[in-house]
Amino acid sequence: MRLSGLATVLAIGTCLWGASDTPSGEALMQRYIDKTGGAQAYAKVKNSVMSGTVEMPAQNISGTVSVYEEGQRIYTVIELAGFGKIEEGFDGEIAWQNTVLQGARVLDGDEKLEAKRGAILSVITNWRDAYKAAHTVGSEDIDGKPAWKVEMTPKEGKPEMFYFDRDSGLLVRIAATYTTPLGDISAESNMSDFRPVDGILTPFTLTEKAMSQNIVMHFKSVVYNAQVPKDRFDPPAALKATVPQQKQ
Repeated sequence: MRLSGLATVLAIGTCLWGASDTPSGEALMQRYIDKTGGAQAYAKVKNSVMSGTVEMPAQNISGTVSVYEEGQRIYTVIELAGFGKIEEGFDGEIAWQNTVLQGARVLDGDEKLEAKRGAILSVITNWRDAYKAAHTVGSEDIDGKPAWKVEMTPKEGKPEMFYFDRDSGLLVRIAATYTTPLGDISAESNMSDFRPVDGILTPFTLTEKAMSQNIVMHFKSVVYNAQVPKDRFDPPAALKATVPQQKQ
């Protein structure tokens, strides 16, 4: 049966008027993947090594930072002049942190969930493995530019907010509430200075903001599929006595 001309116009009009100008969270995630290189480029990445400088401008403190990622494992080390070394990692089973003030400790509960999710190298292309929903909840200006605001609901843990630049499609901010020994703390990570590395548009500057403190990381080197020492993701010796208990 064929619709009459008027019925056709009404049907088209209803579709157009009923359509939303707001893209879905899923569409924005896919747009980001496509804009930054595509799923095939990401699929070739087995690990990454990022290194550069870190600074806390307000305190006039600076140092170095290195981040190693492989599969579902991560190791981060920051060394600040006059403050010492800060290490944290996840080896696929054990999440841990080692600082001058608190010493070495194993993370559990929400802290472990957050570390585990942050360790997934392919979390962008395989985001459905870590998140059960992505909902666009509005628009907000980030550094004077409009961005889509997407609530990411993880399969475990607290929701996070992803901000995608409306013009470029790039992920420019992640905001979340993290569990710490001091209690829950709201924090945000701002990504900028995107450069191509092996076909993937990669942020070379990361600005972390929490508790009125700013930490700026400028990565000088980003290498995909690098040579990574086999023991790079192992917990520190100070935790060896507790590791067997945590794995049970």
